[in-house]
Amino acid sequence: MAPFTVFYCDEAHAGAWLDDARLLALVRFGEPLPPGADARVGAVALAELGGTRTAEVWLGARPVRIGVREGIRHACDGEALFLQLDLDEYAPDALQPLTAVAYRRLFATARALGYPHFLRVWNYFPEINRDCEGLERYRAFCAGRHQALVAELAEFETRLPAASAIGTHGPGLRLYALAAKAPGAQIENPRQVSAFHYPRQYGRRSPSFSRAVLKRWGEGCEHLYISGTASIVGHASRHREPLPQLDETLANLDALLAEAARRATAPLELAALKIYVRPELDPAPLRERIGQAFGPGVPLLFLRADICRRELLLEIEGLAIGSAARHPSDTAS
Repeated sequence: MAPFTVFYCDEAHAGAWLDDARLLALVRFGEPLPPGADARVGAVALAELGGTRTAEVWLGARPVRIGVREGIRHACDGEALFLQLDLDEYAPDALQPLTAVAYRRLFATARALGYPHFLRVWNYFPEINRDCEGLERYRAFCAGRHQALVAELAEFETRLPAASAIGTHGPGLRLYALAAKAPGAQIENPRQVSAFHYPRQYGRRSPSFSRAVLKRWGEGCEHLYISGTASIVGHASRHREPLPQLDETLANLDALLAEAARRATAPLELAALKIYVRPELDPAPLRERIGQAFGPGVPLLFLRADICRRELLLEIEGLAIGSAARHPSDTAS
């Protein structure tokens, strides 16, 4: 049995899930949180394409325990822990130390609650491609994350969580994370150099994440947490135009799913995808091509966002589940 399901719902109806004792997290997009918001609610300052309003719901299989510890909001259901941390940047060049502190705090809280193994982390902060005192902000973030993970993980290159780092339109560093009592299996993409082995041209500290994490929750239940995936082959960005970049990204997703399938006990099926597209792009051709690639059965959420490399125009992340597990949309219907 899965410890939780993930699905998208209309923002107008999202508030009803706050009355459900099983709710692990409700992530809204586009607007900041009001003061005193429920500890399970998060907000990401990214506009959705097409003017629609969608929320992301994480629903546990049993009632959850909710709390706040050193500013970290959390909810757990006995198997999975969802954490949220929002921090204001106190200076333009403070992103590196702020990130290191944020990650150390997340690890401390997760361990104190009995969920020491991180499976997936989402990282959001503004002006991701801007240079600050000669260092791109994404590279400053990577340096801070690397500093924390080296200190916290005894097996650094084999226990890295899946992750995304996305540029938002609002202030502050926003972190969301999923942790468990037992680790998942790190999955790398055979078409790509592992991010933690990137050459020095991508920064003095390589990005510290796995391409995906395969987690077996129980008999017949597996989740694959897919990191932000873009048009990168080896370690180099490929193509300049949106549609060729999309096709390369889809090829990377296919390769990653095939690699994970070699270690999974049941066939994996995509259950939800989040597509980040640079704000200046016309999304219509991308929507059409993605719809053709995945069909109507895979829920898609399109968001306007900046990507970690200046030349990259889009990024896709997602969740796949073992076919024996119940599909998230079954719960949402």
